[in-house]
Amino acid sequence: MVTTRFNTITGRQPSRLPFGFVALGVLGALVGAAMLAGRPAIAQVSNGDVVILAVDSSRIPEPDGAGHRVALRPVGDGVEEVARDLNQRGGLLGRRVRVTHENDQCEAEEAAVIAARAVANGVSVVIGHPCSSGAIKAAALYAQAGILMIATGPRHPRLTSPVAHRGIFRLAGRDDRQDESIATLIAARFPTARAAIIHDRSVQGRGMAEEIRRSMIAAQVPPALVATYTSGIKDHAAIVSELAKAKADLVVFPGQSFEASMILDQADRAGARIATAIGTDVLAADRPPARLLAAVDAFLVMLPWPGTGEGAGGEKSESTAHELAAAALEVWAAAVVESGSLATDRITGVLEASAHPTRVGAVRFDAKGDAVVPSYLPHVWRDGRWQAWH
Repeated sequence: MVTTRFNTITGRQPSRLPFGFVALGVLGALVGAAMLAGRPAIAQVSNGDVVILAVDSSRIPEPDGAGHRVALRPVGDGVEEVARDLNQRGGLLGRRVRVTHENDQCEAEEAAVIAARAVANGVSVVIGHPCSSGAIKAAALYAQAGILMIATGPRHPRLTSPVAHRGIFRLAGRDDRQDESIATLIAARFPTARAAIIHDRSVQGRGMAEEIRRSMIAAQVPPALVATYTSGIKDHAAIVSELAKAKADLVVFPGQSFEASMILDQADRAGARIATAIGTDVLAADRPPARLLAAVDAFLVMLPWPGTGEGAGGEKSESTAHELAAAALEVWAAAVVESGSLATDRITGVLEASAHPTRVGAVRFDAKGDAVVPSYLPHVWRDGRWQAWH
């Protein structure tokens, strides 16, 4: 397999080509020609090879042990691993798979330059752009040129909403779906629980509580109680009394861990022990207080889907990026084989229609391009770190 670099990662800043010249010149010519031909632009095959562009987002070069500083390349390494396997099995549609590498350094401007260069070089698919800023900027350019992209890692909703570009996919969860994940968890694992949502009346707390309430109703597990408490006080007898009257045995808490520990501890001491407490990702910022863990039978915190079977607390970001990139190429390659084509429209239809097995599980995408995966998963504190709860 031949590996090509469009640019070499050095200790110096990458060139900042004027985006107007590159994007308008290259993209305008390519996309304009396709429109004149009466059809959308599609990914090209360069010199008979299927060209895969892997885009990392390493900002700071790391020591390599030999006195040099090199940028980490987890996305590129994951793509290379799958590409080698594909070539050993005859390539794709009888063609060799060739990987090229870029690094957008989490910069939208650099991502745009890379996107324009990718169009000029006729890549078949783009894997990576882990940072949301770069992925969002590049997505519109790839879509305009008819190049399929599977972004691995960016969670910002704007990558696929409110405008969904056809052929742009996200292999990651979304930051705006924590409420849905909580409701899904309760419906699946605690369907008969008498759930209460309590918050501190802050704008963030009130907003999150309302989103969770709506999602729970949609999931047909409406809360038995939605109540508020006063932040900054030590005596929480009022909210404890409300929990007792509602006979709540599960509490959803979009607040701070020290306040959760006081309320749940006081409920336990008052004879209104809560069996299960579910917190948003805010509660995972620190080690949970010991009295919080002692006050409930199970304390769960929702953390972003890490892309693997392990808990988020035990995963290194480089390892996760590697696995997601490899899975992205695996699912794209499966869609190429199933469609019998490298045309973006045909591959897009296959990716949206059915799931395909990958190293991170079966992957399917919805009509917006978002992977059908749980955006957040429950975790418990065990052995000094947050681990996935099963």
